[in-house]
Amino acid sequence: MKSRRTLIGAALALAASALALTLYAAHAAHAARSATKHILVVTVTKGFRHDSIPVAEQTIQMLGNNTGAWQTDFVRNDDEMREKMTPDALKKYDAVVFANTTGELPLPDYQGFLDYIQAGHGFVAMHSGSDTFHKWPPTPDAPVSAYVQMLGAEFETHHHQTAVDAHILDPNHPSTKPLVAAGKRANGASPGDLQQHTFATGKTWQVYDEIYLFKNVDRPHLHVLLALDRHPNDGSPEAGQPGEYLVSWCKSYGNGRVFYTSLGHRQEMWRDPLYQQHILGGIKFALGLAKGSTAPNPPLHAAR
Repeated sequence: MKSRRTLIGAALALAASALALTLYAAHAAHAARSATKHILVVTVTKGFRHDSIPVAEQTIQMLGNNTGAWQTDFVRNDDEMREKMTPDALKKYDAVVFANTTGELPLPDYQGFLDYIQAGHGFVAMHSGSDTFHKWPPTPDAPVSAYVQMLGAEFETHHHQTAVDAHILDPNHPSTKPLVAAGKRANGASPGDLQQHTFATGKTWQVYDEIYLFKNVDRPHLHVLLALDRHPNDGSPEAGQPGEYLVSWCKSYGNGRVFYTSLGHRQEMWRDPLYQQHILGGIKFALGLAKGSTAPNPPLHAAR
């Protein structure tokens, strides 16, 4: 029969083990929370406001929640921008996302925002994120705004919504790898109604959206991910002309990572599973959670 001292020792050892397990679990939970990234999604507009913005907000937050990769905070108005986008406030975020922003936004510190990205943070923009800050900083002798220089190109115009074949220039980038995988699974299937669902086949992604045309394109410093090999058939006189028309790209900005996709005008696009995988990979790239090249690559016609 065990002595009372032995039983007490065993009980103390068991209690110590339980305490150690509890502390370990708490430490692991804290480490997991610390490892989770934080992004700030900006949907303020000073020009056209897309009706897809609420869906965009829901989609980005859902992707973060489902993957556990990030927690999402929002800037939806001028007051929130002044509160959450000062240099000090931005320190709590690992990346900023401009989801269909437009116009000249009331940033509290313009240079501080650029410095934040250059210091090693991420910046992501969808669709009309390129129709933002055309004049910032407001210096009349600057042909291209500092924001456009950071982004890599500037929205110029668009015409009718249309279906296009976007060619994948980098099949290994986290924003395009899911498209290539889907293309391999297609196995001769019909694309169906592109106005409802996008379709990938081989290294081509077929989409129906409002297709942007750009100016002030800093092509020598861009790593282009998706491009058209001819002008979109959007009702303009240039329709069908051969060339390279950019759809999505990434680049370095100082120590920061920039990802942009011009797609995302329509609510259906934001609900599309392949588009969601496209922006999921782009955000993870900007956050440093997934590796992708930012080395400038040759134009589409030279790469094929």
